[in-house]
Amino acid sequence: MAPAHHPPRRHRKRLCRVLARPAGEWRRHAAMIRRTTSRDVAAAAGVSQPTVSRALRGDPSVSAETRARVAEAAQQLDYRLDRRGSKLRFGRTGVLAVVVLGMPDQPRAAANPFYLVLLGAIAAAAAERGYDTLVSFQSSPDTFRAGFSQGGDADGIIVVGSARNDAAWTFYAGAAAAGEHVVCWGAPDDALPTVRCDNRSGAAMAVRHLIDGGRTRIAFLGGGWERQTAYADRRQGYIDALQGSEIDLVEAPHRPASSREEEGCAATLALLAANPRIDAIFAASDLLAIGAIRAARLSDKAIPADIALVGFDGILSASHVSPPLTTVEQDSAAAGAALVATLISLIEDEAPPSPTVPMRLVIRDSSTPLALS
Repeated sequence: MAPAHHPPRRHRKRLCRVLARPAGEWRRHAAMIRRTTSRDVAAAAGVSQPTVSRALRGDPSVSAETRARVAEAAQQLDYRLDRRGSKLRFGRTGVLAVVVLGMPDQPRAAANPFYLVLLGAIAAAAAERGYDTLVSFQSSPDTFRAGFSQGGDADGIIVVGSARNDAAWTFYAGAAAAGEHVVCWGAPDDALPTVRCDNRSGAAMAVRHLIDGGRTRIAFLGGGWERQTAYADRRQGYIDALQGSEIDLVEAPHRPASSREEEGCAATLALLAANPRIDAIFAASDLLAIGAIRAARLSDKAIPADIALVGFDGILSASHVSPPLTTVEQDSAAAGAALVATLISLIEDEAPPSPTVPMRLVIRDSSTPLALS
């Protein structure tokens, strides 16, 4: 009779520890031996399997409490969404394309810096919803591309960029009509689903700040507003704030240029030549305001002693110009999350949300009250 075989002592101790596990821990251990599925997570969290998928994508239709419970169960079971399986089942890629629009013949580095901050916010929001991002920089017809979903590269497109690129917006309106899912930030109109902050109330807040600071001759800098919804709304906010006061409406002339900074400088020079007693300017964008700072220096005007200045957008460089620029700062993280949520609702053929992008007035030296400047 062959002698009995006994495992080494160190193995016997390990086996005893495994056998001594409670029943619940055994189930978790067994789930880790085989590949964990969304059904395992559903059972652990006490929800249905479709709810697991929606919760891990960050779907707002699933309550925050349920999303947290599903996320905890998924973490304990070391579960990750199987994107390849999802693609096979639903014909989706788990990727969102982000197109950053520039202007033809303009260096990529000259793009509005807010768009690059927004790009990062979109990528972060997409990751929270279980999506990867594919980035494409486009500026002229030879670089336009929109067939991301038809080519199997992405499930939809977020377009961020200059309202002045008419050819690009016409192109993407056509892509949406052809079946691509498209959501925008910066579009000149509402032909496509577009996310914006409340530009009108933000502008009114900025102009009331100038009035409260003792300024009585306030000009609007935002030429071309007739063709840009955001600028038109900001101009209307300027008008709203002037109502009830004795301050006249004064607008800087439109001076198209190769960049917003150059446009702001040229328009402000013309404004001050025609209205030398202007004591404040509300600019429809920070880049226009930065151009206005240069124009004031060229005109021997001091900011804020002679002219107070407020911009709009909240770009990072606004705090580094001299003097630091007061601005209406848009919440880029909230904007990115709103764009992603709106696009996913289109992809899933659901009613799009009505997100609100918060903003705040960041007061800096460029708008020091008249009594203190």
